[in-house]
Amino acid sequence: MAGALVAATNVPCWSQSGADPVKQYSRESMQQALQTREQYDVHGLSFDTGQSTLQSGAKPLLDDIAAALKNFPDWSLRIVGHTDASGSAESNERLSLERANAIKAALVERGIDAGKLLTSGAGQSRPIASNETNEGKALNRRVELMRFTNSAEAKKLLKAMSDYLAAQKAISFAYDANLQVVTNSDQKLGLASSGTVTLSRPDKVHTTRSGGFVDVESLFDGKTLTHGLPLPAADLLLTNAYDELIQGVYDSKDLGSGVINGAECDSLAFRKDDVDFQIWVAQGAQPHPCRLVITSRLVKGGPEYSVQIRDWKSGDGVTLGDFSFKNPTDAEKIDVNDLKGTLGELPENFVGGGGK
Repeated sequence: MAGALVAATNVPCWSQSGADPVKQYSRESMQQALQTREQYDVHGLSFDTGQSTLQSGAKPLLDDIAAALKNFPDWSLRIVGHTDASGSAESNERLSLERANAIKAALVERGIDAGKLLTSGAGQSRPIASNETNEGKALNRRVELMRFTNSAEAKKLLKAMSDYLAAQKAISFAYDANLQVVTNSDQKLGLASSGTVTLSRPDKVHTTRSGGFVDVESLFDGKTLTHGLPLPAADLLLTNAYDELIQGVYDSKDLGSGVINGAECDSLAFRKDDVDFQIWVAQGAQPHPCRLVITSRLVKGGPEYSVQIRDWKSGDGVTLGDFSFKNPTDAEKIDVNDLKGTLGELPENFVGGGGK
């Protein structure tokens, strides 16, 4: 998603010990985890080496999962396969998906509605232990069960916002943005900026952004882009915003009403593999975005990028200025590639890192 800028150290996040997870398992612990944390790692579902064929010892665990779903008929379950790092990343991703599909088929055979089961294969991309030891590899070979909500109302409200935005020929707003950075010592720091956006479809944009490290102005007049920085929350301004936002979403929630800048909004939450995002949409005839919060799920510490929108105007309410670039200071033209290190959200003393 545009705007999902985060930074952290490249340190793995290993959350489980080397104790035998199979011996720690019980049906009650699984149900409690799904009720409270909405997630549970299952290690006892064994497959033939390099295959997606379930071994006979998997039957009791499959029975337990099916029983839990029957005990809680409102639950929907996402089944995510994980492998260790043996073999290629591509083959492991394919194998993990095939194994998740095998588990789904086994649950359907036990009377579970296939419509309540989603599958995904993460392969070796999300380890919870080191792949340098046999014990760590055993922990990484797991099946992740994730209880999810599929709110038709949340998707309906997001689609209504997208359709409204796509229909507007002119849009303008001011915004306040905050980018979180996670340091080596797990301290969260916020970098704040403010700016404005004026959009005239199909091909004119004027943006400004002021922060503690840089002041930027961007203009596009249909012919020349003064520089190539992305717009804040740019996904929201696309004519196909709904398709872009909903891609990869497996969990959606309608959280009811909230108030942003004095306006009553619908509060909607969505989850993907890499990010969570929550959006507040103004109620009424102009369902425009009021606030967007994007939280990384793959970076240690879960840093956030937030944009709060104010002074929203659309249609005849927008004052369209001149989108051509004026140069009152006789500044010289330089290659935009020479500016990449100075125009971003992060100052030079912050270095972006990797994920969990």
